[in-house]
Parts: sequence; structure tokens; C-alpha cells
Amino acid sequence: MIYENLISAPVARALLRDVSRQLGLGPVCVHRLRVKDELRQAIVSSCTTPSPRQRELFTRYRQRPDDFFPGTPADVSLFTGEQGEIRGMIRVKRIRRVADKASRRVATALTSALRDAGSDFAAAEQRLGLALEDGSLRFEPEQLRIDDLIGLKLVGSESQLERFQRAIDSHPRVLRVQKEIHAGTYNDINLLVDIELPPPGEIIDCMRGHHWDFATGRGLDTDVLARDFVPYVESGARSVRAEVILTTFDELVESEFGRSMHEERILSQRNDTTYTGRIARNASYLIEYLLRLAVSPTVEIDALPIRIGGRYLQETFSGAIWRLYGLRHDMPIFDSFATEPFS
Repeated sequence: MIYENLISAPVARALLRDVSRQLGLGPVCVHRLRVKDELRQAIVSSCTTPSPRQRELFTRYRQRPDDFFPGTPADVSLFTGEQGEIRGMIRVKRIRRVADKASRRVATALTSALRDAGSDFAAAEQRLGLALEDGSLRFEPEQLRIDDLIGLKLVGSESQLERFQRAIDSHPRVLRVQKEIHAGTYNDINLLVDIELPPPGEIIDCMRGHHWDFATGRGLDTDVLARDFVPYVESGARSVRAEVILTTFDELVESEFGRSMHEERILSQRNDTTYTGRIARNASYLIEYLLRLAVSPTVEIDALPIRIGGRYLQETFSGAIWRLYGLRHDMPIFDSFATEPFS
């Protein structure tokens, strides 16, 4: 994950920067945001002449901030113009969201098999779990692929959105574009874009002399990181896929404050999953555990704490995550009950 950030992030930033320049939008400032509250405040601050609808939403936000999912983690680079107007942003999907999405893919793939089991659902679920563990039932990579780990959003007028799309289509490093239009409660143009990476030698040259000290908190050896970066780049794919959303400022406001609030869409997706049994739940646990392992100080583990066909409480999974960071999750409330004898 450390390597991927160094390879993919510059390519995504370059695409957004190039499109802005091609449209003559002028200099762009970049702001790193860590929680959604910061993004919502930036939207409010950038809107100098709010419409009646925007004024209503912003007033509600100021009066009842707890209705807007405060403290939601985010990994966003916000791009603004000279007057503070919002031009776009880049976000990386959070670990929990990746696990959620992958578990929904697992649920979709298993739903028909479980439905065909009839009344003996529990037995069928157990059989499928065992089949997944012994390898007799496998998922193809395409079934679990997540295309929008990296997301770009460009904000402009309706006419600018068309120009954004033409600029992306004609960009020399864009290899393929898949287009989908969302209309209704949530409105935007959604593009899945395959972006060609620079040649391996160019990536490697850019990283010469790079300081890897920031990764020591993850238990990694800086010399090993520097040494292994070259073969990683040389053996990797030659393109990266990103989701590009083209939207107006009005729709951006609706997606953060109004009728199509992003967090409400997340909750709806979680609630609408057809199958939410143990296999889907364990798939979410496993994927999140592996991703958190990649960013934790723990480098090696003896075994995975979750089996795809097992039965676990949330507390089991939480304890496994705590241990990745060297923390205990089982601290008693009253120590004296366990240590003091009866008189």
C-alpha cells in the first residue's frame, strides 16, 4: 500500500491538473482533509452567493451538525481556485468501505446458491463455507474487483462537464473510459478511467533518494523498502483505474448536505444487501483485517483470526484488530473481583 500511494497518487493528481489547465481554469491550490467535516465546511465557505436551497441546507448544517455524520474519516485532497471556489477533489476509499463493498460482491455471488438450498439454509451456508475454505469453490478476481479505490471529482457548470469529459477522453495517458450517467435522487456523470502509468524507469528515477522513514511506524525496514521498490515497479501493471465523477456545484451540495447525502447512500447500500449471513460478514472481516494489517505496526502473523465459514461476534474481530496495534481489548471494568478473595 505504501508503494501504491507513491505510484498511483501522482498519476491521479496529474490527470486532474491537466484537465483543469486544458480548460483554462487557472492555478489550483491543494488542501489535505482528514474528516468529512472539513470538506463540508470548505463547501460552505466557498459558496459566496448561495441559492435559497443551499442557504436552507447550510443553515440546517450549522444548527444541527450532528445530523451530518460528524467525525466521519476521510482521505481527501481538495482542489480550489484562486477565489476559494471548489474545482475538484481526489479521495481514496477508506478500509472499512473497501471491506463493505467486497463483502457485498461475495453476497451477490452466493445469493442464488443459498436461495436454491431451500429451507435448510444453515446447512447450505455451512457447506459453502467449507467449500470456500478447501478451495473447491472459488471466486474469480473479476467478481470481487473494486474499480473505485481512487476517486476523482471535477466540479463545474453543465457546459464545463462536457468539456471535462472531452479533455479526459483525449488525454494522452487515458487508455479507456467507461461512462455511466446517474439520474434521479443522485445526479452525475460517472467515468471509469484507465490511466497509463509512466515508464518504470521514470517512476524509479523520481523516487531516487526518497526518505522512507515515515514507514517505520508500520514495522518496516527502510532499507528493504528502498531495495524492493524497483522490482515492484518493474513487475507491476502498466495502468491504474480510477473513478472520475463529473458534477455541478449544486449536485455536490446535495451529495454532502441534501437529498443524496453520501453517508445515507452508504447506509442504504449496507441495508439493501440480499444476503448478510456469516460468509458475507466474515468476508468483510477478513478483507478489513488484511488491509489493516498492511497499515499496522505488525508485519507477520501466525494465522488469520477469521475463517470464512466460522461463527464470530463483532468482539472477536475487534480484538484481532486491536492486537495488530499491540493493544488489549479485554480490560476488565473491575479488577478487584478477579484478584481479591472473599473474607
